Amino acid sequence: MPATKYNIVKSSKAVKTPAYVKEIYGKIYENEKLCRFLDDDRIVSVMTWGLQNRLVDDVVKEISTNSKVLQIGCTFGKQIGAVAEKIGAYGKYVIEDVCPQQINRCRSKEIYQKISFQSHDASRPRSEKYDTVICYMLLHELPPVTKAKVINNALDSVDEGGKVIFVDYHKPSKWNLLRYIIQPFNRLYQPFAESMWKYGIEDYAKDKECFVWRKKTYGGRMYQKLVAVRQIPAYEKPVVKPSFY
Repeated sequence: MPATKYNIVKSSKAVKTPAYVKEIYGKIYENEKLCRFLDDDRIVSVMTWGLQNRLVDDVVKEISTNSKVLQIGCTFGKQIGAVAEKIGAYGKYVIEDVCPQQINRCRSKEIYQKISFQSHDASRPRSEKYDTVICYMLLHELPPVTKAKVINNALDSVDEGGKVIFVDYHKPSKWNLLRYIIQPFNRLYQPFAESMWKYGIEDYAKDKECFVWRKKTYGGRMYQKLVAVRQIPAYEKPVVKPSFY
């Protein structure tokens, strides 16, 4: 028997869409028909050179059932549904995006899970803490200054022992011939994507030493999953002064 659908949408004030989003990605994210086309798993698989399933599966493995999860940005394909299923009915799944059209698109999908959608600019701080934060295929769309803010806000949003999962582009290996297709495409249509080849995600972290970092790459190093786990500080016992007696 299928589960009962009970998507819950948390109302929030719409935020101003950044100028770079409108200028570079507006023709995609504000086009309802094109977004429906890109939301097809088969199209997403082609766009990720057949790696979509591996990327999504490895993100899901990082998430605990019944945990509290924040996702920065709406995504295309099956990623949101897979994460919602893993979290389960007793967890909390919050998805935030700066584009109201993308929130509406994801809100209308048949996902059998309690999800709160919020309008929020990820470059601005948030007060709530989460067990896990997901940043899936977002960073390559951001200018450097915005990228640094988004990364550090994500890291600041997890409790001790919590983790941030970044999935994004990575500099391909020298022997990977696809780099000669990807590079000119990015320079034409994704002007900030090549920065993912030059700098590591962890290089933007202001408190890098507070986290344990582990990385896995895919498809000849074209993509990466970088997980940052906030360390639990080792509290020292107070020094007891010797008694006079």
